[in-house]
Amino acid sequence: MSPPLQPLQLIIYHSPLFAAHWALFLPTPSCPKTGKRIHADGSPLTGFEVLFEPFYDLRECSQSYQIIELGQVKEEDVERVASETPAPAKSLVSALEASGTRTRTGVRRRIEVRNCQSWVVDVVGRLVGCGGIGEEAFLIVGNAPKN
Repeated sequence: MSPPLQPLQLIIYHSPLFAAHWALFLPTPSCPKTGKRIHADGSPLTGFEVLFEPFYDLRECSQSYQIIELGQVKEEDVERVASETPAPAKSLVSALEASGTRTRTGVRRRIEVRNCQSWVVDVVGRLVGCGGIGEEAFLIVGNAPKN
């Protein structure tokens, strides 16, 4: 028998100055404020690591946050795809390191800064690609608040 579907949510921890932190959340059916949080933790300066927090309780969070429904999933699909999706590596560079980012013609290369948001977009895109969630989920994360 196939495991039951459950909601997959995007938690957005708002920040007035920096990019908002994004996390995926699989709420517990009996208590929707508790569940499993999956996210890329770190910074563009040092790199990120993927964390699985099985007993996360939103009631203990003092930071401003917003929850957005992404769709129905199998928990095992989310865990598999999240564990297979690499966390963003260090993507910010110092001014000294940046001097080496010029092309042969002397034009600076644009550096793509990757963070927890880009990781969530990658995970959701892979879930859509394998049929683990509907395509609307990719549109939802694409339009989610960035701060």
